Amino acid sequence: MKRALIILVLLISLMLLGIEVQINLDHLEFLRDHFVVEGESVIGYWIYADRLPDGNYRHADAQGEGVTCVDDVARAAVLYLRLFEISGMEQHYDRAKEALEFVLSMQDSDGDFYNFVFEDGSINRNGPTSRKGGNWWAARALYALAKGARVSQNLDPEFSMRLADAAQRCFRKIIGFERDGLIQGYTDLSSVVLLGAAELYSMSNDVLLGGFIKRCAAALQSKVIQNEDSIFNGLVDESSPSEPRYFWHGWGSRQLEALAVAGEILGDDSLLEISTESFKQSSLLLINAGLYSISSYLQLFPQIAYAAESAISAGFRLYHLTGDRDIAAITALLGSWFLGVNKLNQSMVGKNGEGFDGLEFSHVNKNAGAESTISMLLSLERIKRLPEEYGDLFSAAIEVLTPVVVLEAESMRAGLSESEIIQSTGVSGSAVTKISGAFSLRQPVTLVEASYSVFAAINEARTNEVVFTLRLGESKSEKTVKIEEKTVQKLGVLKGNGKETTLTVGGKLSEGSFDIDQIILVPDIVAVYLVEDDVSIVFNFKGCSEFDEGVSVIDGRVFEREKSVLQVPVLPVSLIEMNGFVHLDLLKYFDNNGIATSDERKTANFDNPQGLFGASYISSELEKAIDSGSLAVEDTEFMVNVDGNDNFRLTGQALTFSAEMFDKICILGAANHGDYTGEALLIYEDDSQQVIPLSFSDWCGGPSTGEKIAFEFSGRYDNTGNTERIKCMLYYRCVDLLEKPLKGIVLPQMPNVHVFAISLSRAEPGSQEE
Repeated sequence: MKRALIILVLLISLMLLGIEVQINLDHLEFLRDHFVVEGESVIGYWIYADRLPDGNYRHADAQGEGVTCVDDVARAAVLYLRLFEISGMEQHYDRAKEALEFVLSMQDSDGDFYNFVFEDGSINRNGPTSRKGGNWWAARALYALAKGARVSQNLDPEFSMRLADAAQRCFRKIIGFERDGLIQGYTDLSSVVLLGAAELYSMSNDVLLGGFIKRCAAALQSKVIQNEDSIFNGLVDESSPSEPRYFWHGWGSRQLEALAVAGEILGDDSLLEISTESFKQSSLLLINAGLYSISSYLQLFPQIAYAAESAISAGFRLYHLTGDRDIAAITALLGSWFLGVNKLNQSMVGKNGEGFDGLEFSHVNKNAGAESTISMLLSLERIKRLPEEYGDLFSAAIEVLTPVVVLEAESMRAGLSESEIIQSTGVSGSAVTKISGAFSLRQPVTLVEASYSVFAAINEARTNEVVFTLRLGESKSEKTVKIEEKTVQKLGVLKGNGKETTLTVGGKLSEGSFDIDQIILVPDIVAVYLVEDDVSIVFNFKGCSEFDEGVSVIDGRVFEREKSVLQVPVLPVSLIEMNGFVHLDLLKYFDNNGIATSDERKTANFDNPQGLFGASYISSELEKAIDSGSLAVEDTEFMVNVDGNDNFRLTGQALTFSAEMFDKICILGAANHGDYTGEALLIYEDDSQQVIPLSFSDWCGGPSTGEKIAFEFSGRYDNTGNTERIKCMLYYRCVDLLEKPLKGIVLPQMPNVHVFAISLSRAEPGSQEE
């Protein structure tokens, strides 16, 4: 039974009760430090903070770039200016003022800006991410200075005039890079400049500023993609001026916010309307996928705070200007990404106010640099200023019922299709499927009972038209598609059935060939389930007949779907004695080939869980250290396999074996994409338990979690089999056992950690005296 979504349409004001949000500035304070810029002492923020094994953090620089930068400090200035506007606290204003002083110290005499400062206090004047030239850091400086000038206008007129003068000089320099209304020809960069120009314009009504705002708004409007058959629908094209195809990325995508602001300044309601409608349409992807970018394929990861903040800020601004309740609901829901409404159901906020650096395919990168932390805090500040009526949509207790499904074509079953898997660079999963005749790609999927638009990411094309036939259970679709390379094209529409069902994407070519990179299934609605309220919220902006237009609330779960029950795999293993050590025979359970022989170097894959191919260790180097299948490491040995699968990822396996007395256990392993801290559980014959550390560092990063190096490789194979001169390592760690027979080991759920071998040593006779 449906009921109206009761949300009051309220104008934002400081007197309104907002959503309850905890804004913790402790980690930002940790990043804050004194720096020297060309002999002048200023306050800035460390670019990176690396997480240590004990959960604490250490400051880190951007190697070759610097230790602090305008990009981040300008963000911090904007954050504290916003907090001051709400709180009126002197401390917030002081923090904003010191950040603005840093920004001023990086401005050159011509009005342009450098970005990075080296550790010795010198400005990085030549680096590609730091040199002058109307770049991102100049745009962010402009915005921060202009906002600072407006906020301090009555509080500190002299400082306000100083900021306004610096902002005006920057603006006059940066519009020298304008091309047809866009700075450098890019919509994302131009949007930040427009927001800065708008802050200045509110103080002066300067004709030059007004002219740019009008030109830039027209250019941005022309780049809004309005095509219901396009996966880009509602997004703004961010491609370079020379690129004829659409491109979009989440980070820095402030075009819709800039259009809305321009609409208010120019009194042009059409700009507000197109921004509002586009925001609603693009929410289908932003909520259901949380993606990183779309070009010739859809890139889901890494998902970052910077991208989330751009969307949240756009939503907040649109709601502030229009009072559209649907926009407010979307914005609050987007904020829930930080709380764990994401692919891994993991919080992106640390206990001390850390903003984690990224959500990857299988893990959270818990480093917490300035960009991620400040972007998170900027997002929470926007969410906090939404009326409390939207608080239920800002919660970790939300399940997205209609996620976007992305299938790697090379991983789908091809059967007797006239196809082959081609390794390549610049594609998703490092491989594509080349189709040259009749084809039928299949893979089981579980889609709720909603309509899904089916897209194909096409790489190279050597044919003109293909008749695609789609099937999912009883749902069928057929469409003739004019193939265009390096694009994402719609193949048709299918209806889900809530059950695991084989999806078939088929067709036949009369001539030529083409490469499929991905099959992408995008629902025509967004549906989420609020666990604590036992209601579903449905966002319907494409006119789906099954639901009311706009946002509606439905009692209970609007969609049910079969769920597979995750069971801990119990794996019986044999014990093999060799050279005085006892080894677990894990060979039949290995599911990953991470140590590549010369013949395997193009197909092995240690570090790419999303695709078929990845980088790998070089077997020939390790083989020199192996004697009769045994790798000797200090006072232990490991039974190592180098032919075929040689390790498994940790997925909660429970290894069982006949109980015996041992005095030590040693584990050989390594991690991909970062360092991981976890624990394993040892089970003894009397069912008593022992928790042991099972932490491993990144295979090419060096030991940092308490393990030791078992073997160091001088290089590795990349995903195409070429040798990269990057030192990589296998690690090991040993733990003393209790004085009782051991019968099993339960491994943790850490899929980015690989185990290559486990060995045990027996207690020497007479050592186990009662």
